[in-house]
Amino acid sequence: MIHTPAAATTVAAPVAPPVSKTALKVVRVDSEETAGEDGKGANAADGDPNTIWHTQWQDANPPLPARNCHRTRNARDDQSFTYLPRQDDSDHGCIKGYEFFISKDGDDFGQPVAKGEFDDGKDLKTVSFAPQTCRFIKLKALSEINGEAWTSAAEIGAVLQ
Repeated sequence: MIHTPAAATTVAAPVAPPVSKTALKVVRVDSEETAGEDGKGANAADGDPNTIWHTQWQDANPPLPARNCHRTRNARDDQSFTYLPRQDDSDHGCIKGYEFFISKDGDDFGQPVAKGEFDDGKDLKTVSFAPQTCRFIKLKALSEINGEAWTSAAEIGAVLQ
C-alpha cells in the first residue's frame, strides 16, 4: 500500500488589533550618562533599539529611583506602556521594579496607573492600564535586576489600542 500524505492546509494566524504607538519626545530625565557613552535620555524615544538611555555611571552613581518623562504630540487615551530593555550584551540598568505615571499638564502625575516588576529578559515588556487621557508619561525605575544603582532603556513607549 502506498501512503500518500494528506494535502497540507494553511491556518491563518489570528489578526491582532491595530496598535498605534505614539511619537514621544523626552522632556526630562533624572540622570543620563553622556561622558562614558551616548546614554542620553532622548535615546529612549528615538525609535532605534540599538541606542539606550543610561543613568550616569562615570564619576557618580545617582541612587534610584530614576525617572524618564516624555511628552506626546497630542492629548490621547493611552491604555498601555512599553519598555524595551537594552538590546546589547549587557544587562546593566535593566529595570526590575517600576511605576508608570500619566499627566495632562506635565506637573501633576498623581498616583501610578501601573506598578510592578518586570521579568528578566530582553523582550519587549507591555503593561496595560485603564485608558486615560494624557499628554505626558513618566516611567519611574525603582530597582535594577542586579540590585545596582543604574537604569537603562532602549525604548519607552505609550500605546493606544
